[in-house]
Amino acid sequence: LEAMTYRVGHHSTSDDSTAYRSVDEVNYWDTVDTPINRIRSYLTDRGWWSETHEKELRSTTRTEILRAFKEAETTKLPNPLLMFDDAWDTLPLSLQDQKQELIDHLKRHPEHYPLDKCEDLE
Repeated sequence: LEAMTYRVGHHSTSDDSTAYRSVDEVNYWDTVDTPINRIRSYLTDRGWWSETHEKELRSTTRTEILRAFKEAETTKLPNPLLMFDDAWDTLPLSLQDQKQELIDHLKRHPEHYPLDKCEDLE
């Protein structure tokens, strides 16, 4: 199966894609000719999918997603110092300096960094 997609957004914040493509073109690709619509049609035409399947999937998926959101909201954030781990066997001096600068910065500005919501470093 081919699942070709169309970029409906801009390339970046400095790109205004409406300068080189119309809003109607983007809307068409965003709502009509999407990979999801094509696969849905393919499966439905062969009797492998139905509106009933769709409703069941949407219902169970919504429940699973809401449960995952609730769990994620109670999970502690990663400690910001973890960004210095697992990239180097021995942390280069320049990164050791940056790590210390971050530690000092976090201590100077605790009102901006809710470290109590982060995992502890061991």
